Amino acid sequence: MLLRQQPRSCTNSTDTGLTAFPRSSRVARWTQDPGACGVTCGPHQWASSDLGLRAAPSTSTPRASRPTNLLLRAATAALAPTSSPVLDVGELDAGSAVLQWACQGWEGPELDDDEDGPAGPDSSTSSSSGGSSSSGGAQLRLAVGVRDLGGGRGRGLVALRDVAPGETLLSVSMERVFCSEPESELHWSAEMGLRLLKARHASQQQQQQQQQQQQHKLQGRKVAAVDWGVWIRSLPAAVRTPLEYGEAELGTLDRYTAAEVAAMQQCVQDCFEALQPELEALGCGWADFMWAVQVFHSRCFFEPTSGRHMTVPGVDMANHTHTPTAGVRIVHPMSQGWDATAEIAEPPPPEPSRFTLVAGEAGIRCGEEVTISYGTWPSEAFLLLFGFVPSPCPGEALTLFRDAEEVVCWCMDQQHGGRSGGEGQREEEEEDDDDEEEEAEARIATALEQVAAALSAPQLAADTEAAAVDLADFTNLVVTPQGVDGRLEPLLAAAAAAVRGQGETAAPAAGMPAAEARQLLVARLRERAAEFGDGVGGVGGAGLHEPAVAAFRASKRAVAEAALNSLTGAAA
Repeated sequence: MLLRQQPRSCTNSTDTGLTAFPRSSRVARWTQDPGACGVTCGPHQWASSDLGLRAAPSTSTPRASRPTNLLLRAATAALAPTSSPVLDVGELDAGSAVLQWACQGWEGPELDDDEDGPAGPDSSTSSSSGGSSSSGGAQLRLAVGVRDLGGGRGRGLVALRDVAPGETLLSVSMERVFCSEPESELHWSAEMGLRLLKARHASQQQQQQQQQQQQHKLQGRKVAAVDWGVWIRSLPAAVRTPLEYGEAELGTLDRYTAAEVAAMQQCVQDCFEALQPELEALGCGWADFMWAVQVFHSRCFFEPTSGRHMTVPGVDMANHTHTPTAGVRIVHPMSQGWDATAEIAEPPPPEPSRFTLVAGEAGIRCGEEVTISYGTWPSEAFLLLFGFVPSPCPGEALTLFRDAEEVVCWCMDQQHGGRSGGEGQREEEEEDDDDEEEEAEARIATALEQVAAALSAPQLAADTEAAAVDLADFTNLVVTPQGVDGRLEPLLAAAAAAVRGQGETAAPAAGMPAAEARQLLVARLRERAAEFGDGVGGVGGAGLHEPAVAAFRASKRAVAEAALNSLTGAAA
């Protein structure tokens, strides 16, 4: 499965590729631990380590024989009944040269099927889809190009002609996919960023050498197997994500998201300090490093099987939508019979796997934008990594509590008017005596034991051999456009009863009526909704002028208001 990367507070994926650097540093909590998360959507949990990838989930498929194309040809004929229009190449961006470079070694869409048919739905699994018969200088007749989309939207991929359902649009050899090194102790984006800057430096030197060789008519040196210069020159000159946010922007974010940003910023700062000697040797400084890191944050896929993050030249120009016109997959060559052939004679080297962009089931009209889905993440994921928030955001979720301990601390604050030693109180009293801190921690630990016992009671009453409730399962407690996390009200009831000294052995309903638990839920929801109110802003409200921040706040506020309206019949 391929998944688009996301931050610790979000996910639907199984990505565990995030590593902290240094492992013992202040950012150690930014780790591979899936429990260090921020939110869940219903029964699904998003892992903190999902800083991994882009595109709708798809499959890595071995090449196999292809079924008949009769149905596909009928679909193609329906898409273009007489003659297919062709987009004027004069409208294309110079970035289209990257597509040619990226797809070298591919036979092209016109040969990516049987000799007289267009590419079919399973074209990316065919034995010919990854062929290497095209010469390095041959121009592929690609079905897509790069164009400025206008309206401040930047560049994107567009169909140059009508495209059949399932047709392979781009096929990039894995040798030309920029991949992370899973064993690196650096954070994956820092490790990739350093290699990107090294590749840029090497490409610039190579260009200078070629110019000198042409001027002096000298014999040129051999060129490296992959010169990333064509792709690197196509990358945006500037990428803005929350890694660049200052006090004004951070002041407009809720504390959960602001904490995520602070952890990301500190991690990148630590990586920069560790890499500074190597960066200076390349003539690079902080601005170069930040650019490279943000390039990968905003353009990477994640492949869970190998644990690698991948940026795919050409495919990385596809923009996001929740109704995509295309998808991606990795195609592996068939190796059956290769070993047997090797015993008789030396076979040709096996073909590399290829990363393919494939048209969706509806096909794509000439001139239509070719889009993919970066995933159904909450808005934090899009904001923290990509620097934008889509509208609508189908995967949106609003975190009410991170875990059971925070629920207990919040109930203590509610019970004692903010003087309980709950989380808010403890944050303001960091200089309290050790005895008072130990006493507060003991109260919280006792309450958590009582909460676990209360939540386990109904299960144990029905089945004495049933396992007790594990509070580690009560993380990332959210509301979504689809409803309220079903764990919230029982947990709130048990926590409030434990704080009041009740519910030591009783079920949650006996410790607190459901109506009171609902009141607590509404109170917490109102608190969270207020964090995204129109009057809340950063320093002088300056942070609200950041479009991505404004979209993020509006998306969260909409979820909170919908949930309040559902619970009470009135919005916040």
